[in-house]
Amino acid sequence: MALLMVTALMMCGCQGGGDEPGGNPTPQPGVKAIAFSGGLSEDQNVNHARTRAGEVGLETYTKRFKVWGFKNGEGSSVNIVMNGYTVNWINNSANTTASNSSGWEYVNQQGLGEMEQSIKYWDTTASAYRFFGVAGASETNNPTGNYLPNEANPTYEVTYDADAFNESKTPYYSHLWYGNSADYGKPVQLEFIKPLSKVRFKFIFEDPNAAQDTELTGKNFRPSDGGTIKMKGKVTVTYPLTGTTKTESFAATTEAEGITGFTQDYYEAGSISKNGSGTVVSPYLNADESTSALSKIYTVIPTPSGQSDYTLTVSVNGDPKTTTVPAKYMTWLPGYLYTYIFKIHVDGGVQFSKVQSAFTPWVTYDKPHTVYNW
Repeated sequence: MALLMVTALMMCGCQGGGDEPGGNPTPQPGVKAIAFSGGLSEDQNVNHARTRAGEVGLETYTKRFKVWGFKNGEGSSVNIVMNGYTVNWINNSANTTASNSSGWEYVNQQGLGEMEQSIKYWDTTASAYRFFGVAGASETNNPTGNYLPNEANPTYEVTYDADAFNESKTPYYSHLWYGNSADYGKPVQLEFIKPLSKVRFKFIFEDPNAAQDTELTGKNFRPSDGGTIKMKGKVTVTYPLTGTTKTESFAATTEAEGITGFTQDYYEAGSISKNGSGTVVSPYLNADESTSALSKIYTVIPTPSGQSDYTLTVSVNGDPKTTTVPAKYMTWLPGYLYTYIFKIHVDGGVQFSKVQSAFTPWVTYDKPHTVYNW
């Protein structure tokens, strides 16, 4: 997937420090070249947690990304290090150059007509460095960059389209990499995630033995205010360029259209099985056993600013029931899977039980395993 972004950062008013694109800074004795390495965050057992461990690299998904880099000098000055550099995956190239520690190379990897990308060395006098990037862009979904030269709080914004109907066409963005002198000389590890969220809802039973005799129909989990669940929009990731803030901020502007509600609950193929007599045992009476109904997870646009309450309606043995999930549980962040669990009581009542959230890698496999992003 080609990344064809061209930014206009030269007009941003940042101070130069010999590291502008096309420059060829001379390293001080013993100073190392800047190089890249990293992994995809993954921990599906702990809420809002991330680790780095795995086997599969970003090159499995895309062999190119764009990276921006800035350093801070005296006071609050901001200096360009890399202005939308193209970084390419080159097979069997790790440790063949000073700028390539893990197969990703940026020196002379610029596109046709772009300014030469020279090697960059760590400036040990800099107070801090910041790097961030975008991977998986295309000619039809080309992220744009925008420098905001606020004197007290300069930032850089990256904006592009997100389409929950078309996950593969939606680029990844990286978390902000922030480092000071203790990090200089080490590979820069960027963690990329999709600007999308995943949502599912499921039923449990107060008396599990009653499940096979309980029929659930007419399921609908939807916004209580009558709005829609957004599936397309523009996302903006804002990266701070000064101060001690070490995280980016995320916002989404959605289209008016969307889906009216979630109508298929989640249950796994293993929950539909045959007992010793050959009778099919479903998670509840007459559950849909088709492949399309199994393990249903919805992909949606995140709602970092929150949204309204959600209402679940379901008929239990033909008797309509309603329950509400408060708005405080309906904030969806990028890269997270949210599971809403509803309990069917022995008297036929339905109650919202709990919501589980976990950061999850944006890859689907036939069997569980840990992954590296790159």
